Amino acid sequence: MTIARRLIVVVVAATAPPAWATDLQGRVLSGDSPLPGAMVTAAALNNIETTVYSDAAGSFRFDRLPAGSYSVRARALGYDDATLNGAGGADGADASAPLMLKLQAAQDWRLQAPSSSWLGLLPDGPQRRKFITNCDTCHEVAASRVIKDGAPRDEARWTDAIKLMKSIDVYAMVPPAFDTTRNAHWLAENLSAARIAGMQRPAAPPPPAGTVITEYPMPEADELPHDVAMGPDGRLWITAFWHSQVWALDPASGAIERFDVSTDKTQPAQVRALAFDRQGALWVILGGSKSLVRLDPKTRAFKTFPVGMYAHDLVIDSKGDVWVNDYFSKPERIGKLTVATGEVSYYPLPSSNLPEAEGKPLPYGLQIDAQDRLWSTQLSGNTLVRFDTRTGTAKLYPMPEPDSGPRRHAVARDGSVWIPEFNDGFLDRFDPDTERFDRYDLGDSTIGAYDVAVNPVDGSVWITGSLENSLLRFDPRTHAIERYPLPTQKAFMRHLSIDPRDGAVWSAYSSLPTAVPKAVRLVRGVARP
Repeated sequence: MTIARRLIVVVVAATAPPAWATDLQGRVLSGDSPLPGAMVTAAALNNIETTVYSDAAGSFRFDRLPAGSYSVRARALGYDDATLNGAGGADGADASAPLMLKLQAAQDWRLQAPSSSWLGLLPDGPQRRKFITNCDTCHEVAASRVIKDGAPRDEARWTDAIKLMKSIDVYAMVPPAFDTTRNAHWLAENLSAARIAGMQRPAAPPPPAGTVITEYPMPEADELPHDVAMGPDGRLWITAFWHSQVWALDPASGAIERFDVSTDKTQPAQVRALAFDRQGALWVILGGSKSLVRLDPKTRAFKTFPVGMYAHDLVIDSKGDVWVNDYFSKPERIGKLTVATGEVSYYPLPSSNLPEAEGKPLPYGLQIDAQDRLWSTQLSGNTLVRFDTRTGTAKLYPMPEPDSGPRRHAVARDGSVWIPEFNDGFLDRFDPDTERFDRYDLGDSTIGAYDVAVNPVDGSVWITGSLENSLLRFDPRTHAIERYPLPTQKAFMRHLSIDPRDGAVWSAYSSLPTAVPKAVRLVRGVARP
């Protein structure tokens, strides 16, 4: 079978030239029928993109856009994009006529399908779970990686791809047990032309009406915006992994201010996690130099603290001391920086006893609760660990399912721990009092649930569908799940931050190799006047 893209001329019509406006509205159609759930994006000249979803009637509306000229694009899985340029204007008048965007079916929707659809062709089980951990941990595996020269990769080409991946694995994250020959044969067999022909297009109900997504361009196209944190100044702070900087994004204007956090120009600092302390200082992990940095956003001054480990995540305890987890340690350990003295202390954690052939446990998320207890997940070790910073006692909890791939978790106000299972599409709630796990099926085993965050405004749990190009909302009271497809493809997200003032959900697209780096904000169900 040969898969190829055919150029389709998309008809975009307007009932009348739109008036210059800050409010844009219209309909999305497929033929003469309304197309609900389409993502309609208005892109301004400053490259900030605002997206809404069409409703059951195919209708959409942008309220109170900044005055200016916009390019309006409609996008839906299975259709070619339709675009209308020059909508809106600078004088602030309302639109006098609706926009009409007509989508035509794509020749092959699978070329647009997210990784989750392609991974769904692989048989569920230990091999697929290990494959997701080792081959999808930083990027997607979709059409552009499966199809080469118009046809699915054969065993030889999969062998080449796996060998390439291993050759650039400088931290030896891929375990010895990940057999190149076995996996190449398995991939060629299950991602064959016949299997691909039977791929089913995913369907989901439209997201809640009134939802608004805003995407902001990054100042460097080759960047990996790794982690994000909403700052006390109302700006989104972003770690620029390759450029040894932290960036502060003004949501109103899209302006980005750069802050240097490393003086070493010979190597990337690999800027990772970040968190604000109670005094307003920003603490940042530099994985490349195995250090922590304290940055004063007002003076731009920063101080570096060597910690002797490649830390993955950080938290700040009630005394203001900083705790980090050792990403590549075996056996597992954590470190504490006593800020007043600069002293670094190390503490062993209960080991997952991962066999040598299975590689490193990969401690991942690190969270702290109101009792100053640390909670750490291990991606390959498949465990949750509790460490009491006041007593030094610790306990290990194996995850309910093998090879589930727990990544970045969150602690709710009631002390419960919410954990995403990256490898099999479940969300777990761990009760520290009963020491019991409850598992919730997110509806697709290959979505790539990477990070979770608990909304302090309403208690909802947000999850990144990093292999599905989506954000998900889980209601702990009703167990209802809402799915929000994102307008940018390859929306691989590593971290979430929720603005405590309004519940807006923030993340960044950070595929490695770099795809399209952006910061993204989702506001659910914005009320209309």
